[in-house]
Formats: sequence, structure tokens, C-alpha cells
Amino acid sequence: MMRNGLWICLLFYLFFTGCGLWPRETTHEDPRTRGENQFDPLGFPQDRVVVTEEEPGKKTKESREIKKDNEIIYKEPEGKESLLSQRVYRVQFFATKYPDEASQVAESVGDQLSQKAYIEYKAPYYWVRLGDCETKEEADSLLEKIKKLGYMESWVVEIEIKP
Repeated sequence: MMRNGLWICLLFYLFFTGCGLWPRETTHEDPRTRGENQFDPLGFPQDRVVVTEEEPGKKTKESREIKKDNEIIYKEPEGKESLLSQRVYRVQFFATKYPDEASQVAESVGDQLSQKAYIEYKAPYYWVRLGDCETKEEADSLLEKIKKLGYMESWVVEIEIKP
């Protein structure tokens, strides 16, 4: 009897441990993710196109840029020259995240010093700049005037303007 009980226990043990070895039914592939393994995001021919920013003005292949003092001159093949841009010095004296505050400060300081004020946005700040100085010495003089108004964290920047 003991032998029969041992055989029964052995059969139950083999049955339950052997069930884990049987192959299970495979799950079906999700059709939404079917092509993920083969997908190459850089494989599209449209992605190989290199886009470059066009230079200002109409230029022909024979034209070129020539730097003269603080001006960039665009030379035509026929010898004509036209002004593309000019370098000026401005004093940057204020930065804020609020456009209304930048406008108020620009108007106030511009009126006090009889200079034109400019507001330039470069995320996340509005930069307030003053003047159109042709020389660095002129800009340094304006910088001292602005510092006397209390804007101690001011400096001179060189800007390229386009007519």
C-alpha cells in the first residue's frame, strides 16, 4: 500500500512539474506595433535633403561678399556694389521677461538720453538696447551715461543692422 501511495505521489509530482514544460499558446502580434522592429526613421530619401538659409538680397553664383571696414558689401559680377548690412554699437542695459516692462524702460531711458531705444527678444528675455553708435568710443561714452542713471550691469554690444 505504501508503494502504491509512493507511486501516486510520484505521478502527481511528475504531472504538475511536467505541465510547466508544455508549450503554451503563443499570443498574437499586436498589429499596431508590427513594423517597429523594421522601421528606420533615417531611411526616407526626403530626410537626406540639406536645407540652408538663404543669404539676404538676390545673389548670383558669380557674386560674392567683401568686407570693408564695418560694412559688408555685395559685389555684382558687373562691378555694381550694394550695401547689405552695417555694424553699429549699442549699449545693452536692461533685460526682462515682460514686454510691457521692457517698453516702459526703453521709452523712459531713451527720452532721458535723447537716443533711440531698441527691444530685441531672445527667449526668454526682452533685451533693451540704446543707441546707434558708429565707433566703440562713442558707445563707451553712452555706456557711462547709462551707468550714471543706475544701470550698472550694462555693456556694449556690436550689432549687424540691415537697411
